[in-house]
Formats: sequence, structure tokens, C-alpha cells
Amino acid sequence: MNLSDHPNLQEHPFIQHATRPLIVRLTEKRSEGRVVRSASFGNQQVWWELAGPEHSLPAPLVAHDMAATALVFVAMHRGQDLYIDGPVTFSLLKNMEDLIACWVAWRPDLYRAIRVGAAQELPDSAIPAPYATRAVAAFSGGLDASFTAWRHVTGRAGRRSYPLHAGVLIQGFDIALDAKAAFDTTIASAADTLHSISVPMVTLKTNWRTVACVNWEMEFGNGVATCLRNWQGSANAGLVGSDEDYARLVLPWGGNPITYAMLSSRDFQIVYDGGEFARTEKAEGILDWPVGLRNLRVCWEGPTTGRNCGRCEKCMRTKLNFMAVGADLPESLAGRPTDTQILRLRAGNHAQLVLLEEIVLIAEQRQINESWLRMLKWAIKKNRFLNTFSIFGRIRRVLGSFKRRLVAR
Repeated sequence: MNLSDHPNLQEHPFIQHATRPLIVRLTEKRSEGRVVRSASFGNQQVWWELAGPEHSLPAPLVAHDMAATALVFVAMHRGQDLYIDGPVTFSLLKNMEDLIACWVAWRPDLYRAIRVGAAQELPDSAIPAPYATRAVAAFSGGLDASFTAWRHVTGRAGRRSYPLHAGVLIQGFDIALDAKAAFDTTIASAADTLHSISVPMVTLKTNWRTVACVNWEMEFGNGVATCLRNWQGSANAGLVGSDEDYARLVLPWGGNPITYAMLSSRDFQIVYDGGEFARTEKAEGILDWPVGLRNLRVCWEGPTTGRNCGRCEKCMRTKLNFMAVGADLPESLAGRPTDTQILRLRAGNHAQLVLLEEIVLIAEQRQINESWLRMLKWAIKKNRFLNTFSIFGRIRRVLGSFKRRLVAR
């Protein structure tokens, strides 16, 4: 691809020419109940395939903002300026300058400062406003997503409550694109959950993780935000259930209220939802939603990804969330863990340790005095020691560096 094919680039004030810019073109194809969008860059392509009720699918493209958010981390990895060969809103481009500065400051080992430009900078007024205020919500069926959906449809988010235009179930992140049986299982449970609150479900399949993501822990939030940005022009906001509460934020981390705001435009906000609640409080917050409890899906590493294995760190941790408030375990997480299982818990990163410590704090506040809590305290101490001296962190860094070199080619 020659720069002479893009005369606007030669005079563009936001493009540096020390290296070739990463040029991205966004296209879409539509049919009844289906929308496919593709962002092409070089000889590669990221795609998103959406399926669902026609009234819940996004309107035809006006702005190409999602192309910018989809590929900005690839550009930062490579140290290439990013150029979107289409219209992008001014407010998103402005916010992305902060996004880039933030990630370069947090992880200079992964990202380099770049500039982002577009063939046309749209005023935000150019995006038609939805006829009614509404939001789309990322909906995995997990605890964070379920809490977000439940509190918005019940109005418990107060002035921040949105009517939900759709719940978006994504394949290609925790459930691989080739895991058809697992995704079919997840579709059935998520559809049942959303039907109970009269929210349409849209499935979204994407290869973004395999093509445009190098460091999942730092970039997954960008992937989710980009999926929701498909609804720019059809909704006012994209809701993402908070990972950690505001009192226990782990930074840098891919899902956080700081950089989600930087992935927003004036017409479409990415909302870090429920940050005032600890994960254990979220478990308590859906106790009056029987269908949500019955279909709760938190597992991503078990043998059958579409349902909970009941034994992995996240399944065990979620059981403890319910136990910390004295609640019965939902049938989706049946099987109370033994003290030995709790003692053997392996938390592989600081974020998981923080979530376990939160369980201890809330259980003590609720005056829980059981042997499992003592075992959890010992498990936290054990994991803190192992994470300090383990070689696994160094192995992950070496593998991450190798993967970055592959993407840069």
C-alpha cells in the first residue's frame, strides 16, 4: 500500500512519517438479523459478526470510531501512527490522545506514543441521536454483567439507570470461536436470563483477540468497549460491569474507569458500571433474581466453558462471595467448597488476590466465623508468597515479549 494512494496523509497534521502509518478501513455488510463489520489493515482483518432481532441491531455506520479503538493498541505496540480511512468523531480522537498517553505512562515496555488521524473528523452533532435514551450492556452471564443488567432494569442505579436496548454476548474472548458447543450452551442460559427481564440478546462473534490483542490483561477492556461501540448512533452508552470496586482498583488493568472514559465519545459513553460495589456485594445484589442466579456463568477455564466447572479459581471465588454474606449457593455453583479446596486456591495475579481479600473483609463485617474463612486467610498468605517468588511471572513476561515481536512483523 503506497502513501501516494492517500493524498490526505501527506498533509495530515496528526501523522508522523518516520514510519509507515497503520491505515485502517472499516466496511459493513447487512442482511436480515445480521450485521458484519470488518476493519482491514495491511493484509490483516478484524471482524465482528452480530446476530439478533432486527430492532436490536445497530443502525448503519456513520462514524468509524470503532476502527480507531479496535486497532490503537496494535499501533502502539508497533510504534506506528494510526490513520482511519473514514470519518471519526472529534471527541473520540481527543479522548484517545489521553488514552495513548496513559498507557504509555503505565506500560512503556508494551506501548509507544503514537498519533491518530482520520480522513474526516466529524463533529459529534453529525451522529444522529437515538430516539430514546438507552444503553447496550456487555452480557456474559457472569456476576458483574448480571448485577449491571439487574440494577438497570430495576432502576437501582438511580439517575444513572438506562433502559437496556440489548444484552451483548461475545464469542471470541473467554469462549473461543471454535468452541461451538460451549457457546451454544452459553447462548441458551444467557437468553433465558435476559428474557426474564425483557431485554433482547444479540450475539457478537469476533476475531479481535487473536488478531489485534497482544496483552490480554491490559487490553481486554478495549476489546469489550469496541464491541459495544458497534451501537454508536443507536444507543447513548455501552455498559461494562466493573471488575474491581473503586476502593480496590488494580492499575494498570484492562478494565478500569480511567481508560474506559478515554474510549468514549461525546455521543457514546463507555460506562464502568457498579464500581461502588465490591464483588461480594454484587452477589448479594442479585439474590432476589432467581433466573439470574440459576444461569450465572463465571467459569472461563473449566473443561466445558459454557457452564461452571465449580473447581477453578473463579468458580471457587464466586462461591465464597455468596458464602461471605451468608447466602445459599445458587444451583449454577452447587457444591460448597471444602476447607482443603479453599486452602489450595491459586490466585495467579494481584487482581485476584485483591478480590479474595475483599471476601475476607466483608465476611468479617457480616460476623462470619467459620473454618472456611480461616482457610481463606491462609490461602491469601500462601499466594502472596508464591506470587512474590514464583518464576511464572518471568515466564509470562518472556512469552509476552515473544508474542509482541510476532505481532510487530
